[in-house]
Amino acid sequence: MKAIIVYDSRFGHTQKIAEAIGEGLEKVYEPKVIGVQQAGAVDVTEKTDLLVVGSPTQGGSYTESIKSFLSGFSDDSLQGMCAVSFDTSTLADNHGFVVSALTRLLGNAAPKISAELKKKGARCIDSEIFYVVGKKGPLIHGETERARHWAEKLIKKASRNKPTNPSRPAT
Repeated sequence: MKAIIVYDSRFGHTQKIAEAIGEGLEKVYEPKVIGVQQAGAVDVTEKTDLLVVGSPTQGGSYTESIKSFLSGFSDDSLQGMCAVSFDTSTLADNHGFVVSALTRLLGNAAPKISAELKKKGARCIDSEIFYVVGKKGPLIHGETERARHWAEKLIKKASRNKPTNPSRPAT
């Protein structure tokens, strides 16, 4: 089975999480981890069993590069494809009251990525937030290991959520 993991990363943290997710999926999938700048060459087709999209949270949303990548898919072009999203973000509690309140109000990138994937027809089975210390990091201790474990759980979730669309057969 094939998994494609597309990510954007500003300080390298989202890339580390994407790579850890790829490692966690290796037990069942052939994962391809690719930066969004090279994602135009990625063939996300009906032979893709799992699409993973990740971005740092910026202003409560995902990056312009990820927006551009997702806008390249027409509505329903991912019909029935199993997908998940993730983001990297700072803990709101690490900031003053105003920044913490704003962070809670604006939210994170992962749920917004999932919403966009759903618009394109994907079956989003999960999303996750991974944390960094401050804007430039580092990742909070244990986050890459948590990403590997999350990916292992995704394998089980994806197997329970096989497509019902006959045009996108399970492989």
